[in-house]
Amino acid sequence: MMKMKTLTACLMAASCTLLAQQAQAENVVRWAQQGDIPTLDPYAFASTPALAFQNHIYEGLVQWNEQLEMSPALATRWEQVDETTLRFYLREDVRFHNGNGFNADDVVASIARVTHPDSGIRGNASSIKDAVKVDDYTVDIRLNGKSPIALNELTGILMMDKEWLEEHKATEPTSMSKGTEGYATNHTNGTGPFILESRRRDAEMVLVKNENWWQAEQAKHNIDRIVFKPVASESTRLAGMLSGEFDLVSDIPLQDLPRLEREKGIDVKVRPSLRVMFLTLNMNDELNAGNVDGKNPLQDQRVRQALHMAIDRDAIVKKIMRGMTEVANTYVAPAIAGYDAEKAISHGYDPKQAKALLAEAGYPDGFRLAFDCEQGYYLNAEQWCQAVQRYWSKVGVDTNLNMHTRSVYSQIRDNGRTDVAVLGWANLPLYDAYSINQQMLHSKDGGIYGAFNIPRYRNETIDKLIEQSSSEQDQQARTGLMEEVLATAQQELPFLPMHFEPMAWATSDKLSITQNPDNVVRLWYASLEES
Repeated sequence: MMKMKTLTACLMAASCTLLAQQAQAENVVRWAQQGDIPTLDPYAFASTPALAFQNHIYEGLVQWNEQLEMSPALATRWEQVDETTLRFYLREDVRFHNGNGFNADDVVASIARVTHPDSGIRGNASSIKDAVKVDDYTVDIRLNGKSPIALNELTGILMMDKEWLEEHKATEPTSMSKGTEGYATNHTNGTGPFILESRRRDAEMVLVKNENWWQAEQAKHNIDRIVFKPVASESTRLAGMLSGEFDLVSDIPLQDLPRLEREKGIDVKVRPSLRVMFLTLNMNDELNAGNVDGKNPLQDQRVRQALHMAIDRDAIVKKIMRGMTEVANTYVAPAIAGYDAEKAISHGYDPKQAKALLAEAGYPDGFRLAFDCEQGYYLNAEQWCQAVQRYWSKVGVDTNLNMHTRSVYSQIRDNGRTDVAVLGWANLPLYDAYSINQQMLHSKDGGIYGAFNIPRYRNETIDKLIEQSSSEQDQQARTGLMEEVLATAQQELPFLPMHFEPMAWATSDKLSITQNPDNVVRLWYASLEES
């Protein structure tokens, strides 16, 4: 009996040693960030981190390459058939992770799913009407009208397998804002460079290299496995980076950067991103915290300006954001088409003038607002939301500030169940101001417009300009239309711009990865130095 136990122990030890050697032989990237990827359904949620992660698994017909240039992906080429039709010629050597072949039927099913009224990213496909199969490897994508941004939108529409969707009763999309889930929330079947091996929500996801990827022979990466861990604790993420437990942390707390910069073997990457952080304001007839004398004060432009002037945004950038970004006085970043520095917001921190504007509007004693902020998603948002609360209290505006996790917060914010909320917008995947104009500033129509118009802002002139810009083919004229929309909105302030969210990554010096201003982690372009 003793011999059997000894033999068993030896076999187990040998097995463990073999597994350890195999794990050591693999190129594994261990990636941590504060929050989990809330859904793996690529049509459920217009979130940069979610879409960035999903791009490791799924692919579109076209894509932004490493230099952020438009390039072919699942389509080899395309042509304009007429003013409202784009014809795509598909790759014939592509297979989904389950072995199913990719063809025009999958494109038709994917376009039908993403343009469904319940799609969580319906606004990201605003120019697209439907798709029509020409033959097995040719498909026409029909547009709602002449569109200068259809290709930009298609970079964010990831292709799904029709047979897989039908098999798992997932032909209709899910939406985080509506709180719906389905098979595609936790399961995947893409054509991309990595395959989902396992998912434990709020704990860990593991991706493995797709050996049958259509461009495996030309792949730039040498990564065999990605282990993604959501780690809410800032100190735990820091400790994990310092100890070598993680190879990449994509949202390092700014206060921890000096410590990491002193460590050998760690590279720190910091820069402002394209994302502007906003406070959204409830401009409905009723405040969630209760009206004042029968009115919602936030409907008055003077009140909105007063709230903005009451916040010392420079101090927030200097102290809370550690001086690693800058105040945003425009609704879009300079790199986004439609940006115009000459029409930027000119007022700054002026609590005295803020109180005067409140008094002029009829609220010398202030009022009360419901204020909801998110934990574990936007960088240092908890701290700067608390700072905003303190600044407003100094001019007589009291707020009941509540913090929420992403899944809860999205439903509160997106369904108007608060008066003040936080929203970040980077204008992805378009890299164009039409994104913010169409989704945040156009009045909400229940379709392609106003999906993130949280304030319920309405300006008929702006609506017409946005609709005109959606079909204007002359780029200079189109840019002028977008600039006019932004200039008007920046004056009327349905959203209060705060700052450009900084990107703060820490990586092992063995991991070579590019940090682009869109803050998208693209591990299929990364490489690990082999031991």
